[in-house]
Amino acid sequence: MLEPAFLSGSNLIGILRSVSLIGIMALGMTFVIMTGGIDLSVGPVSAIAGLVAYFALLSGYGVGVALLAGAGLGLLIGIANGLLVASLGLPAIIVTLGTLSIVRGTALLLGGPELHAIRDQAAYSAIGAGNLGGVPVPVLIFLALAALAWILQDRTPFGTVVAAVGDNERAAWLSGLNVTATKAAAYGLCGCLAAVAGMIQSSQVHTASATYGKFGTELDVIAAVVLGGTQLSGGAGSVTRTLLGVLFLGILNNGMNILNISIDIQLIAKGIIIALALSLAARRAG
Repeated sequence: MLEPAFLSGSNLIGILRSVSLIGIMALGMTFVIMTGGIDLSVGPVSAIAGLVAYFALLSGYGVGVALLAGAGLGLLIGIANGLLVASLGLPAIIVTLGTLSIVRGTALLLGGPELHAIRDQAAYSAIGAGNLGGVPVPVLIFLALAALAWILQDRTPFGTVVAAVGDNERAAWLSGLNVTATKAAAYGLCGCLAAVAGMIQSSQVHTASATYGKFGTELDVIAAVVLGGTQLSGGAGSVTRTLLGVLFLGILNNGMNILNISIDIQLIAKGIIIALALSLAARRAG
């Protein structure tokens, strides 16, 4: 209402582009939270995946190998998180907080705190900075992954099993469901998608760094998922509604930027609006 430029096509595409990385991570986080867990390590996983892809490219490997290396590492880290949570019965917040520190430290050992420029890699750069039909490639990747996540949740048994584990883990186990494998798969998917987001980011800015995926990334991801209606207690959630949560955050940030609201006021307003939205959602659910 205050700024007509908000509804312009270029601005709406810009919103989608700005939320694509958080959105990709939120797709995986949806399944983790549906199991009743949480993953705080997505930020460092995204950073180390970008570094691994960078070193693979530096060593002369093709873009395909670099992407597989980064995504594969994220998958392995996620599976490790899931196995520790499921097999040892450790709280997910403790396990993934430890993983956050371990992965960040490993990334710093691997690449140090400096930026590593990615040069002469047109195919890799196109992943984060390219356009197809006027639409940024990261947006297309986000939408494609969202469609695949929706199929996984609504058109395969996996979505039902994840919901069952989150709703009542013991009942799911007594029913013959493999709780350990389900959690390992959910966390593995989350780690893999965090790695994908990290490689897209490194492609966008043409650099890789252990300091990317800074503190607060995981909070935005979790906020988007919970704003979409996924219960932190597990058992209920929707990839489709997660998309709405992601868009809500994107519209909120973009609107305040267009109105030239200072960053300190933005942070306060964003926190208040998210808290109100979550409290209203909790009241409706109750």
